[in-house]
Amino acid sequence: MIRILLLLLLVSLIQPTASAQTDMLGRKYYPEFDTTANNNLLFRLENNNFLKNNEYFGNYVEGYTLIGFSLQPSLMYYAGKRFRLKAGVHLTQFFGESGFTDVLPVISAHLKATDRLDIIMGALQGDVNHNLIEPMFNPEFQYLRPVENGLQFLFNSYRFTMDAWIDWEQFITWGDTIPERFTAGLSTNTYVTNQGSKLKVSIPIQLLAFHQSGQISDYNDLSYSLLNTLLGVKLSGDTGEGFVNRVWFDASYLGYKELSGPYGLDFESGHAIYPVAGVNYKYGQLMMGYWYADNYFALKGNPIFQSVSNYKGFYSHYRNVGTVKLNFTRTYMKELTLNAGFAAYYDFPASQFDYSYGVSIVYTPNFKIASFSSL
Repeated sequence: MIRILLLLLLVSLIQPTASAQTDMLGRKYYPEFDTTANNNLLFRLENNNFLKNNEYFGNYVEGYTLIGFSLQPSLMYYAGKRFRLKAGVHLTQFFGESGFTDVLPVISAHLKATDRLDIIMGALQGDVNHNLIEPMFNPEFQYLRPVENGLQFLFNSYRFTMDAWIDWEQFITWGDTIPERFTAGLSTNTYVTNQGSKLKVSIPIQLLAFHQSGQISDYNDLSYSLLNTLLGVKLSGDTGEGFVNRVWFDASYLGYKELSGPYGLDFESGHAIYPVAGVNYKYGQLMMGYWYADNYFALKGNPIFQSVSNYKGFYSHYRNVGTVKLNFTRTYMKELTLNAGFAAYYDFPASQFDYSYGVSIVYTPNFKIASFSSL
């Protein structure tokens, strides 16, 4: 099957119509706020058809396959130029199951408070839209936990971008036998160089905190709070309009800390470094990196980067992993994209080679139903 996927990659590369995209861009289907759609009622359909196959053979995570589709029909009403209400349902089915894996209500209130600040309550602009690094946040949550609910603040200017949110995962009331769970995150990028500069320099900061507890419930699970942090630097240079249009380098320093309560690991804190270099070509991105970790753990991260196993109880103080990733996105029309990718991971101490590959077709059309005049 991997040979077939690579053949599809090569065929897509020689097609004349494609747009340059960065990693994960083609998988982002949260609807942009349309300031020209005031007083309009729209029907929106978000369809993601996906295959993700993980051929993992080492001590840290078992191989598995995610294959299926998600469908999210919804109504969107723009009450003026500053507010949008979206209501619908999210359906997910993994192929081979007799029914839907997820049937989730989707209610999202999106306020464009200023030209640069957006506030979202309800269903958030989540998963891959947070732009978190893979060791901190696994992109597969787009399939496994497709709807995040809570509160989100988005800020966007040339010098500074911010995504701050809280995802309330489990609600409790008095006497419940389950714990309260939520995740809080912050993803910022500060640009050092001026707009229009061929060399761009920026400083990303990322925080992700997970909390499990609850004073008003009665449960037997552990109470704990875990924190992951990232401080990095990004350098990129435009190379023109040729096949390769950008070269870049990212260096990240990551941290892990138990803030409260014992999670049950052999360590309470740790760190990692992750330098990555890559090129953006006409159809996507090629990147190579080196992961070095000392007692690193991220509850929401890709398990292949962790210092502890999620299924064998295996623990290694240090991790030394080389990574190679190839991604591309072809846009057929504004609402239709084809995405494919291949990732390889080589564990140097264990001489272990693991890899994954995937393909998805994303279709996100909007249909105008009615227009209402203001009173």
